[in-house]
Amino acid sequence: MNKTALNTVKESEPCSDDLQIVRQVLTGDTPLFGHLVDRHKKRVYGIVSGMIDSQDEVDDLVQDIFIAAFKAIGRFRGDSKFSTWLHAIAVNTTLRHIQKMKRRRVFSLDNGGYQFLTGRDAWAHESAERGREIRIAVKSLPDKQRMVVVLHYFEGLSCPEIAETLGCSVGTVWSRLHYACKVLKVRLESGA
Repeated sequence: MNKTALNTVKESEPCSDDLQIVRQVLTGDTPLFGHLVDRHKKRVYGIVSGMIDSQDEVDDLVQDIFIAAFKAIGRFRGDSKFSTWLHAIAVNTTLRHIQKMKRRRVFSLDNGGYQFLTGRDAWAHESAERGREIRIAVKSLPDKQRMVVVLHYFEGLSCPEIAETLGCSVGTVWSRLHYACKVLKVRLESGA
């Protein structure tokens, strides 16, 4: 975001802590970007790990996402929350990586080291075998459906937040969730 865009926010309007940090980073206090990383790394990690199995790839992508955000911070306009802007970078970076891996034919649906259920209360009570079945079923969804499932059920984003993050309508998000849930239900009930 350019400095003038940030300065157009009236001083009397409440600013999020993120916006204040962004302002300070833009004025040259670049080490403060670390606070944004600390604040958002868990959610970014969750988004990426919901789509990618390899722990090394997840770690690399999360780092790449924050580097991309730092380089692009001057383009953050403040029209949405910083977290929404960052999640869009995470989603787009992850989807590009998946497409690249598909082209290289090294993408695997189940390579072992993926911890799909970590930290998610909704899934914490599932048996290890059921968790594996769920992971495989979610991984088999088309990318766009898989992304909305990960963002909604595992990262707790609302449909309007997902729509803003993905740059699509709320109806599109609901549709993708609906069809994804139908497919997951069939796959999980049939054991496929």
